[in-house]
Amino acid sequence: MSRECREKLSLNGIWKCVQDEDDQLEGNIRNKPVYHAEELTWTDILVPAHWQKAGYEDFQGVMWYKVTFRAPPQKSDKMFYICFDAVDYYSEVWLNGVYLGTHEGDFDAFEFNVSDFLHNGEENILIVKVTSELDTRPERKKIAKGGLYHWDCLPVNQEGLTDCPEVPSSVNAHYPNPLINPGGIWKDVYLEERGKVHIEHIQITPYLKDDYKKATIYLDVELNNNNSKEAKIDVEVSFLPHNFRGKIYRWKRQSYFQRPGTSSYSMTDQLSQPKLWWTWELGFPHLYKAVIEVWANGVLVDKKIQIFGIKEIKMDENWIFYLNGTRVFIRGNNYLSDQFLSLMTKESYQLDVQMMLDANMNTTRLFAHAEQEEFYQLCNEKGIMVFQDLPFQWGYESTGLFIKRAEDVARRFIRMLYNHPSIILWSCHSESRYHDYNKLDNMLLRVVKELDSLRPVIKNSVLVSEEELPHYFETLDDFTNYIGTHLSVHWVGWYWGKIEDAEFYNPMFVTEYGTQSIPNEDSLKKFMNQESLWPVNWEIYRTWGFQTNIYQTMMGSVMTQSLQDLINITQDYQVQFYKEHTEALRRKKYNQVGGLLQFHFVNTGPSIDWSIIDYYRQPKKAYFAMAKAFEPLHLSFNGDITEGELGRTATVIPWIINDYNVAFENYEVTYKVFLEDGTLVDQQKFSVPLIEKDSVQSFESLTLPVAKGETVTVTGQLKDMNGALIMENDKVIRSLPSEDEVQDPFKSPIRL
Repeated sequence: MSRECREKLSLNGIWKCVQDEDDQLEGNIRNKPVYHAEELTWTDILVPAHWQKAGYEDFQGVMWYKVTFRAPPQKSDKMFYICFDAVDYYSEVWLNGVYLGTHEGDFDAFEFNVSDFLHNGEENILIVKVTSELDTRPERKKIAKGGLYHWDCLPVNQEGLTDCPEVPSSVNAHYPNPLINPGGIWKDVYLEERGKVHIEHIQITPYLKDDYKKATIYLDVELNNNNSKEAKIDVEVSFLPHNFRGKIYRWKRQSYFQRPGTSSYSMTDQLSQPKLWWTWELGFPHLYKAVIEVWANGVLVDKKIQIFGIKEIKMDENWIFYLNGTRVFIRGNNYLSDQFLSLMTKESYQLDVQMMLDANMNTTRLFAHAEQEEFYQLCNEKGIMVFQDLPFQWGYESTGLFIKRAEDVARRFIRMLYNHPSIILWSCHSESRYHDYNKLDNMLLRVVKELDSLRPVIKNSVLVSEEELPHYFETLDDFTNYIGTHLSVHWVGWYWGKIEDAEFYNPMFVTEYGTQSIPNEDSLKKFMNQESLWPVNWEIYRTWGFQTNIYQTMMGSVMTQSLQDLINITQDYQVQFYKEHTEALRRKKYNQVGGLLQFHFVNTGPSIDWSIIDYYRQPKKAYFAMAKAFEPLHLSFNGDITEGELGRTATVIPWIINDYNVAFENYEVTYKVFLEDGTLVDQQKFSVPLIEKDSVQSFESLTLPVAKGETVTVTGQLKDMNGALIMENDKVIRSLPSEDEVQDPFKSPIRL
């Protein structure tokens, strides 16, 4: 045990367990696992781990855990707590036969004061009952685990339907019941010795003013006094640069008299010329380290360190974001690292975050869940913004009891993540149902706004509007009609329409867009047998998530001669989708488009779905296409082929998009135009004296006759003043469909 204000005895290791699928062992009176453990057959299990990854892959229900440990002697001025960093999902805890309490949720830490029940210097028996069942009503769920339990990127039973089998809707008779609900003690367990006066929680709220030259720091410290009488408390606070060189701030010591129990103290002070937290392409993500020391009756009893950043984030009515007063265009992804978060390590998070940076992404949306602390730390350090969902996805039970439980989950969720500067927004519910929108979501919106007044808060992930969303809808038809005109998911070329329709869409903000593709052959062979791979067994492909009906609609006319052909067709289609849509939407930057979040970044398990990186972290072709389409300084082209008085002509328009907050001078654009047969028909060169910061700029169009073929191809380069190549790009230009031909998503044969 380390010699600090707090000392920990790890309880990680090999525990014992008993499976209790139907929850029969506790009974009404005679609790066998707790009071008659010798009557049961206990087997080994690793802690921490989800039990599905610790030898019990197919089990769902109740698992009883047991461990024995020897506790150190107790000192008169100390207390002992049993601490769980996370258990999935419901847990009940006994120590030496004494019931300690219960906890709901898979994401946050909890603890119990065991000072009165611990056998000091002797053996102790800790028993934990963990419940993680498959919910029988996925449209009316009663567990708040969001995307970690119920999502169309997780394994689901699928059938060969004309509708999308993964996508739940009121018209889908085959709603996807989840196959797996991760369960178990999946993070560290330890016995902690701490002072009778100790820190429970720290919350830091920086507030910028005076044109960002000053910051008021609001520090809220929650202290627990477990003495039988009041204690004289002194709190000392220092702010130190964490990842840069700079000034150290020391606050005046604050003194209090604290009664027994838990009390909160608010402190405030000013920082002049604060170093601000920025995204990687706008500046440097400066971080501070707050050191809080607590003294009781003249003795240092506790000390905690909290990393934080100083920033201001705002979102206007057009869904345009401003970081520290600077407009920023969102280029990002939807992310859920692994259905079993216990498998993620700091090193695996480092790989994922670096791949986001290499793809020129400045934002990640954590899809209806929370990642481990290490992920947020990396986003803080690397300057990646986090669009943070709460753990609510699709439909939930609409009872007052569940809504009260959901409120508790939401409060703990915000409390846990509040101090991370990378978080720029809270999204209360992902794709909520009509009954949730009117009831559950109103509560979530109210609670989150109450807890955090400085970050934007949205009610529903798929709805965007210039005005506040309606509080309720009287009918389901009203709700559906509203969705049709305020939808933020952009599936043009997958669930509806064609890729070529991209130029006709002008969403305020895109929270999801993408297509499915099949992973590389080496990855496929790790989870599918050769007999299923080729010749194709579509039933097996469906069980791994592939929407074969949409593949056949969008790409099925292309003949495949081999497995590699099939992989290439789906990956090339995904490349075309992301290139066309990302470039078209970036040309509409701030008119009205405020940002793009591709769906999605990595597979959460072995599967065939929308990811651009497979489960084994092998990038698909679309990953590289996204990296190019998201380059902050970007050259692109658009145009049309039309029939007119002069015959058949093609129009080509060059564009430069600059997402940096700096201007560039004396650049040059060159481009060539080829007919369908490869004939060069024109080439152009022009100088760009100034590329303004944070700008979208179109240049003089070129019109030329097209004697033959259905398309022309443009290839172009952007070079700096020294002739160095900044980027090159190409564009296939064809006749655009008329607006009447562009498909309405709510009239599509493939239903969302």
